[in-house]
Amino acid sequence: MVTLYVLHLSALPDEGQEGYRELFEMLSEERQKRIEKNQNQESRKQLLGAGILLRKVFGIYGFDENAIYKDRYGKPIVEGFHFNLSHTTDLVVCAVGERPVGCDVESIKIAPRGIAERFFSENEKVYLSSEEENYDEVFFRLWTMKESYIKMTGEGMHLPMDAFEIHLGDCVKVFREGGEQSCHIKEYGIPGYKVVVCAEENEFSEQWENIVK
Repeated sequence: MVTLYVLHLSALPDEGQEGYRELFEMLSEERQKRIEKNQNQESRKQLLGAGILLRKVFGIYGFDENAIYKDRYGKPIVEGFHFNLSHTTDLVVCAVGERPVGCDVESIKIAPRGIAERFFSENEKVYLSSEEENYDEVFFRLWTMKESYIKMTGEGMHLPMDAFEIHLGDCVKVFREGGEQSCHIKEYGIPGYKVVVCAEENEFSEQWENIVK
């Protein structure tokens, strides 16, 4: 079964506040260096939250964070353990499954015009243009689904976003090179966010697991 774990960054102290240093020192040396080198305060907190969430999740399943290495596409992996992280403004999520899994989270906001023209397939663009009244909602549904798919396969941006397409309906499907892909998509209704998980397996937890520090 695929399980989604969630951490709200607002639950963590800001830099300089009580408890921040304790959490920072729980992280791996590599992640500490990434945080210290980052010039953006918001990004530093996202990195902190991702590290805390990852540490908690790995503890649940009995894996060591130091076992992480990157494959040829740069996707972080651990032998015998399938997971994927994503973060946005105030939320970090981690999907865990028995087979390859990918996830994406985006804050709900006004969709940037022009992105679909650059990155969506022709059929997706036609569908999106027919949903003008619901443009923002449909755009972020498609975007998070596409992101979660390329993260599941591990190809990331090595796979052009218009090289495959999402078919929305009662059962969401992914098509690539003319054939339907063997994957399954689950949307989670976290207020203020669009969260999608894509996995090879078809059984998902109905609710996410909220992780606190």
